[in-house]
Amino acid sequence: MSWLIAGATSRDDLLALHPELAADHHRVVDEFWNASVDARILELCRLRMATILGNTRAWDEPRSPAAIAAGLDESLVAALADWPTHPGFDPATKVCLGLAEQYVLDVHGISDAQVADVEQAIGADGVITLTTALATWEITHRFDNALFSTAEPRGAT
Repeated sequence: MSWLIAGATSRDDLLALHPELAADHHRVVDEFWNASVDARILELCRLRMATILGNTRAWDEPRSPAAIAAGLDESLVAALADWPTHPGFDPATKVCLGLAEQYVLDVHGISDAQVADVEQAIGADGVITLTTALATWEITHRFDNALFSTAEPRGAT
């Protein structure tokens, strides 16, 4: 429930206060799912960021249809807190999750080597897509946290 609008239960309820902004937000997010980066990686990064930022609403949202169509493995979603050592996460997913975590914890600490590793895994276009998605999701998670009452975060940090 949001303190901003009585009865608001979703981000879209709040974004409806500014239809043009809502349309732009949805257009940008739709672009991520249609870009060159594996949608499963994007969904895992979105959820990992949500965990770090304490956004339980993101976990309650339906999974991305693009990620589901790409074969998102819910057992990996459940193991997301253990991604650095879990054998089910491939190297490309791991470098992208590492960038997602670094983005949230200290964006200025992202190194050239880290970006080079991500580029090696998903290409230059992928780096742009991923970092734009990370920026958008950080804002979205913080938006939810600011405008909705929250419960305990899901998953271990």
